[in-house]
Amino acid sequence: MYPPLITSTASDIIAQSISRLKSYNQDKMFEMRDMAIEYYTYSNTKKYIERYFEGSLQKEIPLYTQALTKRLINRISLTYKDAPIRIVDNDLYSEVTHKKDFMMKKFERLHNLLGTIALHVHWCNDKFMYHPIINFVPIFDPSDPMTPVAVTYQIGKTTDDITQSQEDRFMYWSANEHFMFDVDGNRYAPTESNPEMINPYGVLPFAFAQPNNSVDEFWCESGMDIVLANKQIDIAMTMLQHHIRSAGGQFVIEGRVDENEIEVGLNKVVVLEDGNMSNLSPNTDINGIIEGIKFQLQHIFQNHHITFDYGLSGNKSGVALRIENIELLEAREDDVEKFRILEKDVYKIEQQIYNVETNSVFPDDIKIDFAEIEFPIEPQLEQQLWEWKWTHGLADKIDYLQSIDPDGFADINKAIEYLEERSNRIPQSPETNNAPQDQQVGSKLLKALQTPEGE
Repeated sequence: MYPPLITSTASDIIAQSISRLKSYNQDKMFEMRDMAIEYYTYSNTKKYIERYFEGSLQKEIPLYTQALTKRLINRISLTYKDAPIRIVDNDLYSEVTHKKDFMMKKFERLHNLLGTIALHVHWCNDKFMYHPIINFVPIFDPSDPMTPVAVTYQIGKTTDDITQSQEDRFMYWSANEHFMFDVDGNRYAPTESNPEMINPYGVLPFAFAQPNNSVDEFWCESGMDIVLANKQIDIAMTMLQHHIRSAGGQFVIEGRVDENEIEVGLNKVVVLEDGNMSNLSPNTDINGIIEGIKFQLQHIFQNHHITFDYGLSGNKSGVALRIENIELLEAREDDVEKFRILEKDVYKIEQQIYNVETNSVFPDDIKIDFAEIEFPIEPQLEQQLWEWKWTHGLADKIDYLQSIDPDGFADINKAIEYLEERSNRIPQSPETNNAPQDQQVGSKLLKALQTPEGE
């Protein structure tokens, strides 16, 4: 059964989609989102400040841009900093979703940069793929203006000549239909194997992420203030370079002199037959400009719950860092709940796709355990913590190895093999043999890890 909005003809929907995709407001929003992506990837961002330095100024100094956006976005994206543990009662799930952790970390960062964003879940080469969709048009059921029942978006072009060689094509997805269309409203089958232009999965294969400040509007921004601050700081840094460049003053000539005969430079001598030459030194407060740039940086960091002290406070303990970042950690708690819901929405889509593509089923539920944020602690305190865990049976040697080297010991059998090899090379002292069993475990592990390879 079609959703209420989809009861109108496909031609009407296509016409509405084209109109919205080409509307002025939509174009401006998409341009802003594209600009945010370019600031995040630090891709030719100087083009956004060139118009502020027209004329001969760019001949005097180059434009000074900063890769600030990515640093801030990555720093506030803590939900997938460490991969969560997904518990599904199916041995093949981790195999067919092997790229999920990487793509969800990327998706979280794009979400924190752009705000409202869609995640397309699709099947390719017997594996799930996850593709963020940045610019799209949602279509709603009139009874629910926050949950799209269909989406349209422009298909990326495959040639460098994006203005002439290929016409614009768009993709349409709903729970029942799937097709491509052009600007004239002509529909095309998405693949040769789907001439009926139906959605074989019976669900809209998109999950949508909304910022925590979303109330009653589908489109909400998230990190655009970071992008605009990056632009302002690029302007300020370029102006600072200009003031530094002009610190030597401005030469002024009084009297009649042929300007073609004047050459000024650090390694040139100026000789004038007529006229007088003087130098006007500007009274520019360069330190004041630098403090203004620092204020802008500090302000945008604080807006996103990040402490920023220019590295002047030295090394800090884990407790001090946790206290300083308490607001950031509280914001992360909200993000964890948001992405837990998103993960379950994605899993429902995966269930449908997997059933259609493999004629097999996933279990009804998935459990997600998001990793906690840990701050560095002093080596002595860390050793005491692990010894306490060993004494109370809360951890063993394998847990320790996987903690200090999660990639090297992701497979528990490798950790067991490593520990058996180490234990065969380390003689036991009488004191160790007489110690309680739990203390022996901790002592052996510390000695094993402290013994250099090859001894």
